[in-house]
Amino acid sequence: MLMSLINTLLFKPCSALGVDVDVIAKLVRCGMGLLVITVIGAANAAPLQGQLVNRGHAHEALFAVNASSEGLIAVGGGGQISTSKDGENWTRLDIDLAGKSLLAVSDLAGNAIAVGQQGVIVRRDGSGWHEQTSPTTERLFSVAQDGEGFVIASGGFGTVLRSVDGGIHWEKLAIDWQALIGQSYEPHVYNVTVDDRGRAYMVGEFGMIARSDDQGLTWQALHSGDESLFGFSLGVDGLAYAVGQSGTILRSRDAGLNWEKISSGSEAILLDVSIRSDGRAVVTGIREGLSIGAEDSKATRLEDSPLLVSWYCDVSVYKGDFYVVGEKANVIKLSI
Repeated sequence: MLMSLINTLLFKPCSALGVDVDVIAKLVRCGMGLLVITVIGAANAAPLQGQLVNRGHAHEALFAVNASSEGLIAVGGGGQISTSKDGENWTRLDIDLAGKSLLAVSDLAGNAIAVGQQGVIVRRDGSGWHEQTSPTTERLFSVAQDGEGFVIASGGFGTVLRSVDGGIHWEKLAIDWQALIGQSYEPHVYNVTVDDRGRAYMVGEFGMIARSDDQGLTWQALHSGDESLFGFSLGVDGLAYAVGQSGTILRSRDAGLNWEKISSGSEAILLDVSIRSDGRAVVTGIREGLSIGAEDSKATRLEDSPLLVSWYCDVSVYKGDFYVVGEKANVIKLSI
Protein backbone atom coordinates (compact mmCIF):
# COMPACT_ATOMS: atom_id res chain seq x y z
CA MET A 1 0.00 0.00 0.00
CA LEU A 2 4.77 7.03 -2.90
CA MET A 3 1.31 6.99 -1.49
CA SER A 4 0.97 9.71 0.98
CA LEU A 5 3.80 12.06 0.41
CA ILE A 6 1.75 14.29 -1.81
CA ASN A 7 1.23 16.73 1.02
CA THR A 8 2.67 14.99 4.07
CA LEU A 9 4.67 11.98 5.12
CA LEU A 10 1.83 11.08 7.45
CA PHE A 11 -0.21 9.59 4.61
CA LYS A 12 0.40 6.01 3.55
CA PRO A 13 2.40 6.31 0.34
CA CYS A 14 0.60 4.03 -2.16
CA SER A 15 -2.91 4.85 -1.05
CA ALA A 16 -2.28 8.54 -1.29
CA LEU A 17 -0.94 7.93 -4.72
CA GLY A 18 -4.44 6.85 -5.47
CA VAL A 19 -5.25 10.53 -5.54
CA ASP A 20 -3.92 10.89 -9.06
CA VAL A 21 -2.30 8.14 -11.08
CA ASP A 22 -0.75 10.74 -13.36
CA VAL A 23 1.12 12.16 -10.36
CA ILE A 24 2.73 8.78 -9.82
CA ALA A 25 3.84 8.50 -13.41
CA LYS A 26 5.34 11.98 -13.28
CA LEU A 27 7.20 11.22 -10.06
CA VAL A 28 8.60 8.02 -11.52
CA ARG A 29 9.66 9.76 -14.74
CA CYS A 30 11.37 12.45 -12.67
CA GLY A 31 13.36 9.82 -10.78
CA MET A 32 11.47 10.29 -7.51
CA GLY A 33 11.91 6.78 -6.34
CA LEU A 34 12.19 3.35 -7.75
CA LEU A 35 10.89 0.52 -5.67
CA VAL A 36 12.94 -2.66 -5.64
CA ILE A 37 11.64 -5.83 -4.05
CA THR A 38 14.33 -7.67 -2.12
CA VAL A 39 14.42 -10.91 -0.21
CA ILE A 40 15.58 -11.24 3.36
CA GLY A 41 16.23 -14.75 4.52
CA ALA A 42 18.78 -17.34 5.36
CA ALA A 43 22.12 -17.08 3.60
CA ASN A 44 21.31 -20.13 1.50
CA ALA A 45 17.80 -19.01 0.61
CA ALA A 46 16.69 -19.82 -2.93
CA PRO A 47 17.20 -16.95 -5.37
CA LEU A 48 14.27 -14.73 -6.18
CA GLN A 49 12.62 -15.21 -9.56
CA GLY A 50 10.36 -12.42 -10.77
CA GLN A 51 7.84 -12.88 -13.58
CA LEU A 52 5.61 -10.17 -15.04
CA VAL A 53 2.20 -11.88 -15.21
CA ASN A 54 0.02 -8.88 -15.98
CA ARG A 55 1.05 -5.78 -17.90
CA GLY A 56 -0.97 -2.59 -17.77
CA HIS A 57 -0.36 0.78 -19.39
CA ALA A 58 1.43 4.01 -18.58
CA HIS A 59 -0.46 6.28 -16.17
CA GLU A 60 -2.31 3.30 -14.65
CA ALA A 61 -1.73 1.75 -11.26
CA LEU A 62 -2.87 -1.11 -9.05
CA PHE A 63 -2.84 -0.28 -5.35
CA ALA A 64 -3.85 -3.55 -3.67
CA VAL A 65 -3.98 -7.29 -4.23
CA ASN A 66 -5.78 -10.01 -2.27
CA ALA A 67 -5.53 -13.80 -2.47
CA SER A 68 -8.29 -16.23 -1.55
CA SER A 69 -9.44 -19.72 -2.47
CA GLU A 70 -11.16 -18.08 -5.46
CA GLY A 71 -7.87 -16.74 -6.84
CA LEU A 72 -6.37 -13.24 -6.94
CA ILE A 73 -8.09 -9.89 -7.14
CA ALA A 74 -6.34 -6.54 -7.58
CA VAL A 75 -7.79 -3.02 -7.55
CA GLY A 76 -6.52 0.35 -8.62
CA GLY A 77 -6.94 3.69 -10.31
CA GLY A 78 -10.26 4.80 -11.76
CA GLY A 79 -12.23 1.79 -10.52
CA GLN A 80 -10.02 -0.87 -12.11
CA ILE A 81 -10.56 -4.43 -10.87
CA SER A 82 -8.41 -7.28 -12.23
CA THR A 83 -8.90 -10.94 -11.34
CA SER A 84 -7.06 -14.21 -11.94
CA LYS A 85 -7.82 -17.79 -10.96
CA ASP A 86 -4.31 -19.09 -11.65
CA GLY A 87 -2.04 -16.07 -11.16
CA GLU A 88 -1.06 -16.15 -14.83
CA ASN A 89 -4.14 -15.09 -16.80
CA TRP A 90 -5.88 -11.88 -15.79
CA THR A 91 -9.29 -10.40 -16.61
CA ARG A 92 -9.87 -6.67 -16.25
CA LEU A 93 -13.06 -4.84 -15.36
CA ASP A 94 -13.49 -1.07 -15.02
CA ILE A 95 -16.42 0.11 -12.93
CA ASP A 96 -17.75 3.66 -13.02
CA LEU A 97 -16.83 5.40 -9.76
CA ALA A 98 -16.70 8.95 -11.13
CA GLY A 99 -12.93 8.80 -11.28
CA LYS A 100 -12.37 7.54 -7.74
CA SER A 101 -9.62 4.96 -7.19
CA LEU A 102 -9.94 1.72 -5.24
CA LEU A 103 -7.14 1.37 -2.69
CA ALA A 104 -7.86 -1.93 -0.90
CA VAL A 105 -9.76 -5.16 -1.44
CA SER A 106 -10.80 -8.23 0.55
CA ASP A 107 -12.19 -11.44 -0.94
CA LEU A 108 -13.15 -14.23 1.46
CA ALA A 109 -15.59 -17.11 1.07
CA GLY A 110 -16.82 -15.57 -2.17
CA ASN A 111 -17.60 -12.18 -0.61
CA ALA A 112 -15.52 -9.47 -2.31
CA ILE A 113 -15.40 -5.88 -1.06
CA ALA A 114 -13.21 -2.98 -2.19
CA VAL A 115 -12.77 0.50 -0.70
CA GLY A 116 -11.01 3.68 -1.72
CA GLN A 117 -11.07 7.41 -2.27
CA GLN A 118 -13.77 9.61 -0.76
CA GLY A 119 -15.03 6.70 1.31
CA VAL A 120 -16.16 4.67 -1.68
CA ILE A 121 -17.22 1.07 -0.92
CA VAL A 122 -18.12 -1.49 -3.59
CA ARG A 123 -19.27 -5.08 -3.15
CA ARG A 124 -19.58 -7.95 -5.60
CA ASP A 125 -22.75 -10.01 -5.76
CA GLY A 126 -24.19 -12.38 -8.34
CA SER A 127 -24.88 -9.58 -10.80
CA GLY A 128 -21.58 -7.74 -10.52
CA TRP A 129 -20.00 -4.92 -8.51
CA HIS A 130 -22.24 -2.37 -6.81
CA GLU A 131 -21.47 0.75 -4.80
CA GLN A 132 -22.69 0.65 -1.19
CA THR A 133 -23.81 3.58 0.96
CA SER A 134 -20.77 4.77 2.90
CA PRO A 135 -20.92 6.67 6.22
CA THR A 136 -17.74 8.61 5.43
CA THR A 137 -16.07 10.69 2.74
CA GLU A 138 -12.59 10.08 4.14
CA ARG A 139 -10.16 8.06 2.05
CA LEU A 140 -10.28 4.37 3.01
CA PHE A 141 -6.93 2.57 3.05
CA SER A 142 -7.80 -0.98 4.07
CA VAL A 143 -10.59 -3.55 4.40
CA ALA A 144 -10.75 -7.03 5.97
CA GLN A 145 -13.39 -9.59 6.96
CA ASP A 146 -13.97 -12.83 8.85
CA GLY A 147 -16.05 -14.64 6.22
CA GLU A 148 -19.11 -14.75 8.50
CA GLY A 149 -20.48 -11.26 7.99
CA PHE A 150 -18.11 -9.06 9.98
CA VAL A 151 -16.21 -6.58 7.79
CA ILE A 152 -13.96 -3.73 8.94
CA ALA A 153 -12.48 -0.86 6.95
CA SER A 154 -10.12 1.94 7.96
CA GLY A 155 -8.90 5.24 6.64
CA GLY A 156 -7.84 8.80 7.26
CA PHE A 157 -8.32 10.81 10.45
CA GLY A 158 -9.38 7.97 12.72
CA THR A 159 -11.96 6.55 10.34
CA VAL A 160 -12.92 2.97 11.21
CA LEU A 161 -16.06 1.44 9.70
CA ARG A 162 -17.73 -1.90 10.25
CA SER A 163 -20.42 -4.05 8.70
CA VAL A 164 -22.04 -7.11 10.24
CA ASP A 165 -23.91 -8.24 7.13
CA GLY A 166 -21.03 -8.90 4.76
CA GLY A 167 -20.51 -5.32 3.62
CA ILE A 168 -24.05 -4.34 2.63
CA HIS A 169 -24.69 -1.87 5.45
CA TRP A 170 -21.99 0.14 7.24
CA GLU A 171 -21.56 2.19 10.39
CA LYS A 172 -18.75 4.44 11.59
CA LEU A 173 -17.24 3.36 14.89
CA ALA A 174 -16.72 5.85 17.71
CA ILE A 175 -13.27 5.12 19.14
CA ASP A 176 -11.90 6.74 22.30
CA TRP A 177 -8.52 7.69 20.87
CA GLN A 178 -7.46 9.45 24.06
CA ALA A 179 -7.81 6.20 25.98
CA LEU A 180 -6.27 4.08 23.23
CA ILE A 181 -3.22 6.11 22.13
CA GLY A 182 -2.93 8.71 24.90
CA GLN A 183 -4.03 11.72 22.85
CA SER A 184 -7.21 13.05 21.32
CA TYR A 185 -5.72 13.38 17.82
CA GLU A 186 -7.47 11.07 15.35
CA PRO A 187 -4.70 9.02 13.69
CA HIS A 188 -4.68 7.71 10.16
CA VAL A 189 -5.45 3.98 10.36
CA TYR A 190 -3.54 2.45 7.47
CA ASN A 191 -4.27 -1.25 7.79
CA VAL A 192 -6.86 -3.57 9.28
CA THR A 193 -6.77 -7.37 9.50
CA VAL A 194 -9.11 -10.01 10.91
CA ASP A 195 -7.74 -13.30 12.25
CA ASP A 196 -9.32 -16.75 12.11
CA ARG A 197 -10.93 -16.15 15.52
CA GLY A 198 -12.70 -13.03 14.30
CA ARG A 199 -10.45 -10.62 16.18
CA ALA A 200 -9.75 -7.34 14.39
CA TYR A 201 -6.33 -5.65 14.33
CA MET A 202 -5.50 -2.13 13.19
CA VAL A 203 -2.21 -0.29 12.69
CA GLY A 204 -1.43 3.32 11.91
CA GLU A 205 0.23 6.49 13.07
CA PHE A 206 2.25 6.69 16.29
CA GLY A 207 3.31 3.07 15.92
CA MET A 208 -0.20 2.06 16.86
CA ILE A 209 -1.16 -1.60 16.91
CA ALA A 210 -4.51 -2.39 18.53
CA ARG A 211 -6.87 -5.36 18.72
CA SER A 212 -10.62 -5.71 19.14
CA ASP A 213 -12.27 -8.91 20.36
CA ASP A 214 -15.83 -7.63 19.89
CA GLN A 215 -15.98 -6.65 16.21
CA GLY A 216 -14.59 -3.17 16.71
CA LEU A 217 -16.66 -1.94 19.63
CA THR A 218 -13.72 -1.80 22.06
CA TRP A 219 -9.96 -1.84 21.44
CA GLN A 220 -6.84 -2.90 23.34
CA ALA A 221 -3.53 -1.17 22.64
CA LEU A 222 -0.73 -3.63 21.79
CA HIS A 223 2.07 -1.30 20.67
CA SER A 224 2.98 2.37 20.29
CA GLY A 225 6.03 4.18 18.94
CA ASP A 226 7.33 7.05 16.86
CA GLU A 227 7.09 5.57 13.36
CA SER A 228 3.82 5.18 11.50
CA LEU A 229 2.96 1.60 10.58
CA PHE A 230 1.52 0.95 7.11
CA GLY A 231 1.47 -2.83 6.67
CA PHE A 232 0.35 -5.71 8.90
CA SER A 233 0.09 -9.45 8.37
CA LEU A 234 -0.81 -12.48 10.47
CA GLY A 235 0.70 -15.92 9.86
CA VAL A 236 0.35 -19.29 11.56
CA ASP A 237 1.19 -20.14 15.18
CA GLY A 238 0.94 -16.52 16.32
CA LEU A 239 3.49 -15.12 13.85
CA ALA A 240 2.78 -11.52 12.84
CA TYR A 241 4.63 -8.62 11.22
CA ALA A 242 4.05 -4.88 11.11
CA VAL A 243 6.08 -2.56 8.86
CA GLY A 244 6.34 1.18 8.40
CA GLN A 245 8.44 4.33 8.38
CA SER A 246 12.23 4.43 8.69
CA GLY A 247 12.62 0.77 7.73
CA THR A 248 10.61 -0.39 10.72
CA ILE A 249 9.89 -4.12 10.93
CA LEU A 250 8.18 -5.47 14.04
CA ARG A 251 7.62 -9.17 14.69
CA SER A 252 5.34 -10.93 17.14
CA ARG A 253 5.22 -14.63 17.97
CA ASP A 254 2.12 -14.47 20.17
CA ALA A 255 -0.50 -12.95 17.85
CA GLY A 256 0.49 -9.40 18.65
CA LEU A 257 0.72 -9.32 22.43
CA ASN A 258 4.48 -8.71 22.40
CA TRP A 259 6.67 -7.19 19.68
CA GLU A 260 10.36 -7.18 18.82
CA LYS A 261 12.11 -4.91 16.34
CA ILE A 262 13.87 -6.68 13.46
CA SER A 263 16.81 -5.05 11.68
CA SER A 264 15.84 -4.17 8.12
CA GLY A 265 19.16 -2.57 7.18
CA SER A 266 17.13 0.21 5.61
CA GLU A 267 15.64 3.61 6.36
CA ALA A 268 13.05 3.30 3.59
CA ILE A 269 9.31 3.61 4.06
CA LEU A 270 7.96 0.05 4.14
CA LEU A 271 4.39 -0.26 2.90
CA ASP A 272 3.07 -3.81 3.10
CA VAL A 273 3.93 -7.32 4.24
CA SER A 274 2.54 -10.80 3.57
CA ILE A 275 3.47 -14.10 5.24
CA ARG A 276 3.63 -17.50 3.54
CA SER A 277 2.58 -20.66 5.40
CA ASP A 278 6.23 -21.60 6.04
CA GLY A 279 6.78 -18.31 7.86
CA ARG A 280 8.64 -16.49 5.11
CA ALA A 281 7.43 -12.93 4.57
CA VAL A 282 7.92 -10.41 1.79
CA VAL A 283 7.81 -6.67 2.48
CA THR A 284 7.34 -3.92 -0.10
CA GLY A 285 8.57 -0.35 0.30
CA ILE A 286 9.65 2.86 -1.38
CA ARG A 287 12.98 2.16 -3.11
CA GLU A 288 13.09 -1.01 -1.02
CA GLY A 289 11.63 -4.44 -0.51
CA LEU A 290 12.40 -7.13 2.01
CA SER A 291 11.60 -10.67 2.95
CA ILE A 292 12.37 -12.40 6.19
CA GLY A 293 12.24 -15.96 7.47
CA ALA A 294 10.52 -16.67 10.77
CA GLU A 295 13.86 -17.22 12.54
CA ASP A 296 15.86 -14.49 10.78
CA SER A 297 17.02 -11.44 12.69
CA LYS A 298 18.30 -9.11 9.98
CA ALA A 299 17.89 -8.21 6.35
CA THR A 300 19.85 -9.72 3.49
CA ARG A 301 19.19 -7.91 0.25
CA LEU A 302 18.85 -9.68 -3.10
CA GLU A 303 20.17 -7.18 -5.63
CA ASP A 304 19.81 -6.67 -9.38
CA SER A 305 16.28 -7.82 -10.08
CA PRO A 306 15.48 -5.96 -13.34
CA LEU A 307 11.75 -6.68 -13.33
CA LEU A 308 11.39 -4.96 -9.99
CA VAL A 309 13.05 -1.61 -10.66
CA SER A 310 9.82 0.28 -10.16
CA TRP A 311 7.25 0.82 -7.38
CA TYR A 312 5.11 -2.02 -6.07
CA CYS A 313 3.08 -1.18 -2.99
CA ASP A 314 1.07 -4.26 -2.03
CA VAL A 315 1.83 -7.97 -1.73
CA SER A 316 -0.17 -11.16 -1.23
CA VAL A 317 0.58 -14.90 -1.21
CA TYR A 318 -1.15 -17.31 -3.59
CA LYS A 319 -0.24 -20.99 -4.00
CA GLY A 320 3.17 -20.44 -2.41
CA ASP A 321 4.22 -17.47 -4.55
CA PHE A 322 4.20 -13.78 -3.70
CA TYR A 323 2.30 -11.39 -5.98
CA VAL A 324 3.05 -7.67 -5.94
CA VAL A 325 1.16 -4.86 -7.66
CA GLY A 326 1.94 -1.29 -8.54
CA GLU A 327 3.02 0.97 -11.39
CA LYS A 328 1.37 0.64 -14.82
CA ALA A 329 -1.13 -1.80 -13.28
CA ASN A 330 1.59 -4.44 -13.47
CA VAL A 331 1.44 -7.64 -11.44
CA ILE A 332 4.68 -9.48 -10.71
CA LYS A 333 4.94 -13.02 -9.40
CA LEU A 334 7.84 -13.65 -7.03
CA SER A 335 8.98 -17.25 -6.55
CA ILE A 336 11.35 -17.78 -3.62
